[in-house]
Amino acid sequence: MDGASPAAAAIIERVISYLDKKTVRACETLNKAWYTLVTVQSVRNIDTHILQLPLRIAHYRRKGLLGSARALTIDVSFVEGFLSTAAYERRVRDAAMLVSKVPGIRTLSVHATGLHSAPSNDEIHSGVMAVDCLLRALPQLSTLDMSECPVALLDPSGASLNGLTQLRHIRWFTLGRNDMTSAAALARLVASNTQTLEAVDGQADITDMVLRQLCNAPKFRRLNARGSNITDDSLLTLVRARGSQLTELVLSDCTRLTRRSIGHLTPEHLPRLQVLDLYNVVVTTDTYQALFNQRMYWPYLRDLKLKAAVLHVSPQRDERVNDDILVAIGQNCPRLVALRLFGCHGITDAGLSAILGNLGDLRELVVMHHAEDPVSGAEGSEEVSETVTSAPEPNGLLLSLPSINDIWATIPSLPANAVPHRAPPPSAPSTPCLSSQPRRGFTSQALQHGVRSRRFNLLNLDMAYDSVCAEHLAQLSHLQVLCGRVITRHAKSLLESQFPKCKMMVWNID
Repeated sequence: MDGASPAAAAIIERVISYLDKKTVRACETLNKAWYTLVTVQSVRNIDTHILQLPLRIAHYRRKGLLGSARALTIDVSFVEGFLSTAAYERRVRDAAMLVSKVPGIRTLSVHATGLHSAPSNDEIHSGVMAVDCLLRALPQLSTLDMSECPVALLDPSGASLNGLTQLRHIRWFTLGRNDMTSAAALARLVASNTQTLEAVDGQADITDMVLRQLCNAPKFRRLNARGSNITDDSLLTLVRARGSQLTELVLSDCTRLTRRSIGHLTPEHLPRLQVLDLYNVVVTTDTYQALFNQRMYWPYLRDLKLKAAVLHVSPQRDERVNDDILVAIGQNCPRLVALRLFGCHGITDAGLSAILGNLGDLRELVVMHHAEDPVSGAEGSEEVSETVTSAPEPNGLLLSLPSINDIWATIPSLPANAVPHRAPPPSAPSTPCLSSQPRRGFTSQALQHGVRSRRFNLLNLDMAYDSVCAEHLAQLSHLQVLCGRVITRHAKSLLESQFPKCKMMVWNID
């Protein structure tokens, strides 16, 4: 795409906003059209410290570019040493006054570079004042991004947020300890923007009150409630009210959610859903089977993240995230681009083969922990498996405590056996976390039916890559990152010759 045609220019302008600075600088060198588009896009975002903002605005005005500014990225960190407190506050207020005279600003991103976890009183005072002045000067904002700003810089009264009534996207505080003050401020902000709000990334500050307010938002589509304490009733209310238009739902680490609400996240209630994140949600495997089976067709799902469910005993003995779920995902999620499965012990070569052989648009695949893991009841370890699954919890669910390898398995760049096992002494009883039995990963049989997708940005499998695996993977047109347990020297040389820029993060070379 050379960027010469109007259609190509429009697409490039949209794409550039998602690229990092290094990639943008590389795009400038392609041709004259790209250089012009990148320059225009960079001009639209004023990125500076709040004390340097008047100089930057004067530069834009001198070049005749002030009318093209659409976004403002401001560093509000305290600069110590050369200004008195009164002079510092005056400079900040003057900068905010100048910003209020730039009518095109619609996006505000606030961050505080170098502000440590225990800020001083001067840092807090100057930061709170800067954020308050900026919010008061820009009542026309449509996007507010505070994700890189410490929560300590939020004004406890929240008076500066009252003037924002046209917000469409909110990214709330993620740095520092969020308390009820920030949660209450987010609830007030959502309540005053229900008619225009489209996306909320509030994470731990999302409450039941926020979800009930979002039920009245006619344009709402995306929710990130990672680590929040929302309950089943509030989530069900939101799904019933706005489920037909939701495209993104991130519920990872929402420990209060149960099967009662998760079981209703079906294509019938969420027909347009594109992103679903259920990592670390405490549900049983039959809940996953209710969401992903032969009858549930997800036409638009592009990003899916799951973690092993709490073990249970069903009549079919389907105690884990198993091959049936993966076969259903491979057949009923045709547009899936990213699939991440952690701690799923019930997956075998057949399930992995169903994913690789059916999903042609797949770009990221992470599958950690295999069925023959000693913790998961491999052949010859029935006694260990019974020990793990025979301890009932008070609520009737059977819970398995994670081992050290379960924790390491959640890190995509490391294989599941990154921590070496230390065999127990002969007199010590056998335990799941100290099993001396060697762990086995996926084999080349998972690739015997081929790989339908031709491009992978990330392939992280609990697998020992041999020459047969390398021959299958060498047929890909692009492979950026390959992670795994073991790789043979012949397979490594074959893949390096085919993909010289591929990063191989494999723990052992055999």
